[in-house]
Amino acid sequence: MERMYSSKLIDYLYILVGIILISVSISVFYSPNNIVVGGFSGLGIVILHFTNIPVSISNIALNIPLFIVALKVLGKKYVIKSWICAVLLSVWIQITTYLPSFRGDLMLIAIYGGIIDGIGCGLVLRGMSSTGGVDLLAAIIHKKKGYIPIAVIMFTFNVFVIALGFFVFGAEKALYAIISSFVSGKAVNIVLMGLNFSKAAFIISDKSDEISEALMGKLHRGVTSFRAEGAYTGKNKNVLLCVFSHKEIVYVKSIVRNIDKKSFMIFTDVKEVVGEGFSDIEIDK
Repeated sequence: MERMYSSKLIDYLYILVGIILISVSISVFYSPNNIVVGGFSGLGIVILHFTNIPVSISNIALNIPLFIVALKVLGKKYVIKSWICAVLLSVWIQITTYLPSFRGDLMLIAIYGGIIDGIGCGLVLRGMSSTGGVDLLAAIIHKKKGYIPIAVIMFTFNVFVIALGFFVFGAEKALYAIISSFVSGKAVNIVLMGLNFSKAAFIISDKSDEISEALMGKLHRGVTSFRAEGAYTGKNKNVLLCVFSHKEIVYVKSIVRNIDKKSFMIFTDVKEVVGEGFSDIEIDK
């Protein structure tokens, strides 16, 4: 029970820090420079330009009808946590407006705004929540139209908002918004997946037994063997699969080549590995 409460506390901490970072990216980088990167906050920047209504107010105003629909379509359990996060985001957007805004090189604004925004979004997602807005809109549409993927809905809406920014603030700002969106997406992936990328090797050799023993003995990595048949020769062979750190790729090549210079190796990137020798397995809450 104590471990469960500790885990929930960490999730809430992720969400709070993430919301603060998203607010900083909006109030310090995006809004003062009219960089419309998509989402309800981007729509709020356009509204601010025409009406002087703060982004914090428009964010809540746009979310209210969405949450009313979501209560009926998605249920109370899904909606309440997201609603709290949406309100907190609006509160922190208003608080961070008192921070000094950065007005300078638009490339720096796009890059650093994207990094801060992406880290914030990633932390909120790691806390098993969302800030409403486009995420909620996509979930509602997907519930009604299950054949439309959520990612497609979100992408379409964000493209619409960026296009709106193009017509309101010009092509240059829109192009920088696209750069910022790309940077933000990469930052989200880093937060969710981490930087500990690994490598996987598929090894085909007539000396698969010797190679697997060498990899396990010298590299101290597990090896899995698959039975396979050559389509051209019709001969049965073992295909070895070994996952290891990207730093060990040279060592793996050396081990295999020293045993069988005619071996065939395929290397591929692995974004996340959980289990013994790598990251700990996280139990779903």
